[in-house]
Amino acid sequence: MTTHAAVKTANRTALPRALLGRRNIRKAEYQFAFEMGELVTLLCTSEPAVIVGRSQTIDCIDEYVIELVEADCDPLRVLDFQIA
Repeated sequence: MTTHAAVKTANRTALPRALLGRRNIRKAEYQFAFEMGELVTLLCTSEPAVIVGRSQTIDCIDEYVIELVEADCDPLRVLDFQIA
């Protein structure tokens, strides 16, 4: 049986990408201002809405997908400062 030792120095440019070790980057747990399913108010029209999706843009701005409660329309994409 062959025992393999870890290589401490290697010519990384000569190795294929599949053999290179990956850095394990983990994002810290991010807290959104509003939760999924939470009832909010659209500030420009004062209409009630429910949050059905959320994400964060590259500029660290929270973006939400909301559905208006009393209207029959497609979901809207709004930013965190457009709802309360």
